Amino acid sequence: MTQIQQIEREMLAVFAGICQKLGLRYYLVCGSALGAVKYGGFIPWDDDIDVALPRSDYRRFLAEAPALLPGHLFLQNYRTDPAFPQIYSKLRHSGTACIEENAAHLLIHHGIAMDIFPLDGYPLTQLGQWRLELGKTWYRHLLNTAFAEPKGLRCRMEHRLKRLLGCHRRTAVYAARLDALLQKYPAENAPVWCNHGNWQGRREYMPRSWFGDGREAHFEGLPVTIPADFRQYLTQKYGDYQNDPPKEQQKSHHKYTTIDCTRPYTDYREG
Repeated sequence: MTQIQQIEREMLAVFAGICQKLGLRYYLVCGSALGAVKYGGFIPWDDDIDVALPRSDYRRFLAEAPALLPGHLFLQNYRTDPAFPQIYSKLRHSGTACIEENAAHLLIHHGIAMDIFPLDGYPLTQLGQWRLELGKTWYRHLLNTAFAEPKGLRCRMEHRLKRLLGCHRRTAVYAARLDALLQKYPAENAPVWCNHGNWQGRREYMPRSWFGDGREAHFEGLPVTIPADFRQYLTQKYGDYQNDPPKEQQKSHHKYTTIDCTRPYTDYREG
């Protein structure tokens, strides 16, 4: 493991221990589920960990985990770090720095992190689905005004206009409104579960039965839970997941200005 992977593994151990103590359901998802299945841990070129909890368990984690976390770990979301422009949470290591290019200017916690996503239900009617997707798209565009300017002339002009209107200073408000919209569709007994926070469209919408009660796997020696029908889950997410991508694609999808496993992100703040 790399240094950053070792730190993330330690955070995963803390997270899993708290979930066990509180009786919460969780699953490794995205590349972490793939890594657990194929490699028994990290995908060799990956540099993050992704977990998800059904919304009711996610709420309990947000409410009760902070009192159980060691002092060097910080639970980040739009409530605890208002300039954080996302609808999910991160567990951050305060003694480290992991600053992504498109968020480097944000006055938020920038420690090495693992992602913690809520899983929500999905409306059954086409009208309900249309309304939800429209709301998601609208709020996502507003949240994106906090990040660095996008490529493409039209996108840049829209981004600049929204920033002139001050949208980038209201991301906590927009995140709360989107969060409330998503919670209108409880995960309990819903036939479809969605990880809306990962922003990958319908690849993140799948039958609740694929998650089920989960099944045990191992991640760098840690016992963890992955979706019960992990084959269906990984096939929908990645297609032919059993074969590695071409060499040129075997790299992190994150772009960083700074990674430091021994110094805090506060050492790199300008001014």
